[in-house]
Amino acid sequence: PAAAAAGDQPVEAEPAETEGGSRVLYVDFPIPIIEGQDPIYPDQGAPAQSPEDDPAFSERSLAIEEYSTAVATTETAGGAWDVSLVEQLAALGELHQAQGDHIAALQSLDRAMHVSRINSGLHTTDQIPIVEDMIESYTTLGQWSDADLYHDYLFYIQQRAYGPTDPRMIPVLEKMGQWNMQAFNIGLGEALGIRLSTAQLMFNAAARLVEFHFGKDDERYVPYLNNVVQTSYQISRNPQLLNQVDNTEFRTSQELLAQLLNERYSTEPAGFSAGEGALREIVTHYEQGEDVNLLAEALTNLADWYLIYEQRRRAGEVYQTAWNLLAVQEDGAATRKKLFGTVVPIPVIDRQPRRMGRGSAKGEGRASLRVDYADLMFTVTRNGSVRSVQVLSDENEDNIIRIGNVSRTMRDLTFRPILVDGVPVTTEGNRFRVRYWY
Repeated sequence: PAAAAAGDQPVEAEPAETEGGSRVLYVDFPIPIIEGQDPIYPDQGAPAQSPEDDPAFSERSLAIEEYSTAVATTETAGGAWDVSLVEQLAALGELHQAQGDHIAALQSLDRAMHVSRINSGLHTTDQIPIVEDMIESYTTLGQWSDADLYHDYLFYIQQRAYGPTDPRMIPVLEKMGQWNMQAFNIGLGEALGIRLSTAQLMFNAAARLVEFHFGKDDERYVPYLNNVVQTSYQISRNPQLLNQVDNTEFRTSQELLAQLLNERYSTEPAGFSAGEGALREIVTHYEQGEDVNLLAEALTNLADWYLIYEQRRRAGEVYQTAWNLLAVQEDGAATRKKLFGTVVPIPVIDRQPRRMGRGSAKGEGRASLRVDYADLMFTVTRNGSVRSVQVLSDENEDNIIRIGNVSRTMRDLTFRPILVDGVPVTTEGNRFRVRYWY
């Protein structure tokens, strides 16, 4: 668990190298092993359908031929920069994309973008859907640096066209915040602390604009506050990365970004306090509504936040408040069982695999890595700490060191303990499966 001082949660230890250089690079959040059920992660659904298996594959192939012919005809009649080419090339790129041919898609989309800029100006908003498609293909190909470049370009176009207070900027800010969190999670680039700072600025600005234009009852308001909580958690978990914010170049860029977004800029991005503030705002939001179950869940998330940072008395008081609310609620038993009937890794808002080690990574993501699982059993104390970790999986010469690395990461996690009559208790024999990449 975290150190007592706000924002001082330790970072996971550097994983040891295994034979052959295969070390654990990412560790997923643990999921419970329930008797008679096979633990399945949310993204472990049926494998994605191959484009060739899609009944529409042949139809798209014919459409590609037709659009290619149309492009050639337009070029002959009107030249390489004919404005009609924008729509034709964009459609051709989307067809290639649907076929899974992202290289060909990017070739068509890149031409469409340049023709659009020649005809409508460098900063035309007409190119927005084209650039969005390019980002999708670059991301699918794992060309993260190119995806990053075009995310920045897309933000620049829209911010220039709409300005900082236009409601059309709300989804732009949210997407840019999510991208910076994704880039942080895969270790893209050297300035990972700036990724977190940028994401926090974007999410704060998005929540503020939603409140200003549509009010706090807008369905986006609470999810955007949860985004702020997620960035705050990562900021507090990675204090060593925030040294980058002291770099004059980076600090200046963050100050300019804050001015661009009409956001107040702090020389040090907030961890504990920003997360607490967002969670309290969510509680206030549900206090004004009629759904007691949602209010109890919001209170529980706030109590989790206090427990992570070892503010145990405050955590206990808020857990008790949530318990009491549900105790007198006619339909509160199911919610109480869901929230407090089993131990839960917290914060529940953070369900991204954790990148192991410190500093920057290659930024290649997990797609090219091997994946495996470790089944573990451990005790969770009433304070949420993990003790007495035992390995349930079969160990051999190939995986024993990796499984050892994974089991050690469990000791760095905090769990919401089971509550009995509103009071946290210690439980033994908690069994979880953990996915990891190496």
